[in-house]
Amino acid sequence: MNKLKNYIQSAVYSIMHNKAYALFCIIGTAFTFVFIAIILQLVYDVTASKPPFVNAERLIVLSSFRDVKGNDIGGIPSQSVSWFMEKIKSKENYYMYYSSTGEVAVNEACKMFAFAFVNGGFWKINQFDIVEGRAFTEQECLNQDAYVVLREDVANDLFKAMQAVGQKIEIQGRDYLVIGVVREYSTYAIQSDGIWVPYVFNNFCPRGFGYYDLGILFPRDVPVRQAKENIAVAIREYWRDRNMEVDITPDELYTFREDRMDGFGHNLYSYGIPVAIILLLVIPAINIVTLNMANVDNYVTEIALKRALGAGIFDSFVQVATEIFILVIVGTILGVCLIFPIVNGMSELFFNGMDLIKSLNYQVLLCGVFPLSLIFTLLSGGIPAYMIAKNNIAVTLKGGAK
Repeated sequence: MNKLKNYIQSAVYSIMHNKAYALFCIIGTAFTFVFIAIILQLVYDVTASKPPFVNAERLIVLSSFRDVKGNDIGGIPSQSVSWFMEKIKSKENYYMYYSSTGEVAVNEACKMFAFAFVNGGFWKINQFDIVEGRAFTEQECLNQDAYVVLREDVANDLFKAMQAVGQKIEIQGRDYLVIGVVREYSTYAIQSDGIWVPYVFNNFCPRGFGYYDLGILFPRDVPVRQAKENIAVAIREYWRDRNMEVDITPDELYTFREDRMDGFGHNLYSYGIPVAIILLLVIPAINIVTLNMANVDNYVTEIALKRALGAGIFDSFVQVATEIFILVIVGTILGVCLIFPIVNGMSELFFNGMDLIKSLNYQVLLCGVFPLSLIFTLLSGGIPAYMIAKNNIAVTLKGGAK
């Protein structure tokens, strides 16, 4: 314990007497881990089964199909969805989803918004955090109740400080009653609609085609491969019944999680992101190593004297490494604090105000950012610490090479 105290005291003393060097290390580390944390959080948002899409790993998504000649034959028409679902073995639930864009009017003021037509299963499969009111049910869809659910930021944009539930909005010439508001969530690489209305009011404009994207939830005890095989059989049977041949395999079907990753880019996950993180670690580390080597004069004589009095190479190594460890940790914490100001600035400059990150998950910090900060410490501080610690004592005390 006394050794650790001495290491820290020595490191703090050196930091206070080399403020410019310490400031460079802290700022360099901070910006390094701002971008590392942003990358890791975006990866987590896309790959994790997190609210509202908690069933991403056991939800098979379907859109359009191609026949054996490669011709696009569309998807399952809305009037055939019920028949198709009856042919699928071992399903738990399903949703229908059709995205569109158009004018949304409130009190004669119109704005362009993305909205989606969904069924009641959409709200059962996806666990949105409802902050006000409720979602509509499948029975209310069948009853043709003109209800709408809004995302919190959309509700604030449309109604300002007013309570949204109980208000009316006009979409495609039809009035809808707001019955629920859901909490905002990260819209990066996932469904980003902020307005949801019952599918029975869908006139398939302006996109035109008459089929939905379908999400089929399979039970937890059914393996993904088996679920895909069951759905592939139903797809082939459906199109065969309509005198069309679709040679689809389970490997061509994706879970919601796989679909998001495919849209984001598998090569980016496999190569781009790891390479980006390595570069973010190595390049600043090299700069700090270079600066640290120029800073060795503060240590060599002190280390040599301690070794002459009986200190080992490991003790000397730890003493030098403690300083860079403190600087890296301070820089990492500063970087975490700067994430949202920098993300908001990037969002306004490059992404038209789109929210890239809503919150920073603690798993990203504990399992990603801080372990990488330890690696960064070893990269930036380990090499100079070792070179200082192994210096020849006699040469150093005689004022020779340092």
